[in-house]
Amino acid sequence: MSAGSVLVPDFLTPDGLPDCVSYRSGEVPDDATCSRVGFFVPDYIDAPNPEWMQKLPNLEVVQLPTVGFDAALNHLPAGVTLCNAAGVHEQSTAELAVGSIIARWRGIDRAARDMTVGRWDHRRGRALQEATAVIIGAGGVGTRVASALTALGARPQLVGQTARAGVLPALELPQLLPVADIVVLAVPLTARTEGMVDRAFLSMLRDGALLVNVARGSVIVTDDLLAELPRIEAILDVVDPEPLPPEHALWSAPGVLITPHIGGDTDAFPRLARELIGAQVRRWRSGEGLLNVVRGR
Repeated sequence: MSAGSVLVPDFLTPDGLPDCVSYRSGEVPDDATCSRVGFFVPDYIDAPNPEWMQKLPNLEVVQLPTVGFDAALNHLPAGVTLCNAAGVHEQSTAELAVGSIIARWRGIDRAARDMTVGRWDHRRGRALQEATAVIIGAGGVGTRVASALTALGARPQLVGQTARAGVLPALELPQLLPVADIVVLAVPLTARTEGMVDRAFLSMLRDGALLVNVARGSVIVTDDLLAELPRIEAILDVVDPEPLPPEHALWSAPGVLITPHIGGDTDAFPRLARELIGAQVRRWRSGEGLLNVVRGR
């Protein structure tokens, strides 16, 4: 059994969790509190604080509130177990991906801008029915995107690093990309995926194809994407750099719809995260195996 305090953001603190210290964003705990912490939940996107791991001498477990874990790895002390929030954000992220595709193809983003000047501009949009979609990343987000697109009459194909039932290997991308109407990026950021979408990748996309990134911004080489616009279009919930500076060329690039990394952040997130954190703390304290381990035991 493991002992020690739990350090968790106040809005993610499960009800009735004993020996739990809640903190507000940007509020650094004192040394006495840090010395007691065995289980740490970093803050969410707006105020990430993975560097706190180095201040917690008795740390055993880090439970991230995100599915992505790349930002935490450089701060993870030896011997500490790192878990992500698989199961918390996938549905919401898939909803954003599919909703953004519909918004772009049906001109909803353009119509919203037209409203500000009272312009009525009827244009024919594109339908998802029979559209071909290549979804790169066959985890929780990718599979939910595929299910939603199937329900709307599209023809999705999942692509993973290796082949399995319903999933084609990444080696087949040169054959898949040239015939795709939509390409969705739903991969974790790793040494393999960083910069994966470069000029060579983008050059394989057909004219008018729609690239959707709900993974991490640096999966795409931003300058290479800018060079391909508006031959192709892009929906970006994540960008590189992030946050995107006001003067950046992507803001005014033709054929681009940008959202500020909101994929997993819905009103379902705090509830699901609290449930996961509570379950993980109970497992940790009882010696039961932890869920969603990405580094460590």
